Amino acid sequence: MNKVIVGLEGGGTKTGCAVLDERGTLLAYAEGGPANLNFVSEAVQRESFETAIEGALQGIEAPVLALGYTVAGSRANWDWVLQRLGNPVAIPVEEPRMAFVSTGSLYAHGIAVVAGTGSILAAFKADQLVRVVGGWGSLLGDEGSAYDVAIQALRAAARAWDGRDSETKLVQAALRYFKVRQLDELIPLFYQQGVPRHQVAGFAQKVVRLAEQGDRKAQAIVVTSAFILAHDAIACARGLFQPEDAFRVAITGGMFRGRTLFRKTFEVCFLEAFPHANLRTPLMQPAVAVAKIAWQRVKGKR
Repeated sequence: MNKVIVGLEGGGTKTGCAVLDERGTLLAYAEGGPANLNFVSEAVQRESFETAIEGALQGIEAPVLALGYTVAGSRANWDWVLQRLGNPVAIPVEEPRMAFVSTGSLYAHGIAVVAGTGSILAAFKADQLVRVVGGWGSLLGDEGSAYDVAIQALRAAARAWDGRDSETKLVQAALRYFKVRQLDELIPLFYQQGVPRHQVAGFAQKVVRLAEQGDRKAQAIVVTSAFILAHDAIACARGLFQPEDAFRVAITGGMFRGRTLFRKTFEVCFLEAFPHANLRTPLMQPAVAVAKIAWQRVKGKR
C-alpha cells in the first residue's frame, strides 16, 4: 500500500499541515490556529494541531510513513500527534531550514530570514546550519516582525491620540481594526482582557498599507523596522560569506508579502553589503517545505 508523508508547521499565527505521496507530490493542505506555547496554552496548541491534521488527512486512508515537524517557540505536544498518525518516523526540522526550502531549494546554502508574527535569521553553509540570529520573542527581540511593527504603530497612534505627536492615520486604522470607539479603550482591552499575539501582529498589514499610501509615521516605522532586520541579516551573513559571494537569501513570512516599502527597504539595505546575493521569496507553504524535507530524508534512507 502506498504511504504518505506529513509535514506539520506550528507558527505564532497559524498551523499548517501538508500531505505528500511517496513521490513527493502534494496531496492535501489544511490550516489550524496558532501553536507557539510561549503565547498560547497547550489546549489551544492541540486544537490547532487537530484542526490542521484532520483537515489535511480528510479522505486520505494511506498509512503515514513519516512526520516532519517544526513549531515556533520552545516545545510542542508531539506525543499526541505521533499517536494520532500511527507512530511514524519523526523528523524534526529547524524553522530556518523550513524557510529556506520554501523558496525552492532542498539544499540549504545561504541565509534564511523569517519575518512573520515573530522573526528569526539563520545562516547555512553546505547544507549545515551554522548560525542563528534573533528569535528572542516579542519581549526580548523579534525585530522586524509583524508583532514588532504593530506594537510600534500602536504606540505612535497613542502618542498622536493624546497630542504628544503629529496626526497619523494609524489612529483611525487602530480604531477600526480593534473595533473600539476611543483609542484609550485599548488600555483595558490589552491589559485586562488580553489581545492574542497573532491578532496584534495582524495589525502590521494595516501599517504597511498606510505606509504605501503615504502616511509618514507608518512609513517611518516600516522603513526603520526593515532597516534593522536587514542589519541583523547582514550580521548573520558576515564572516561566513564575503561581499563578492553569490548566495541565496530566503526572505519569508508575512512582512515580505508583496513588493512593499518594507521589502524594498530590506532588499536595498542587504544588497549594499552583499550585492551578488540572490533574494528569493517562498514558492510553497511552510508546512509543504517541512513535508518536502521529511520526504527527502526518508527517500535518502531507502
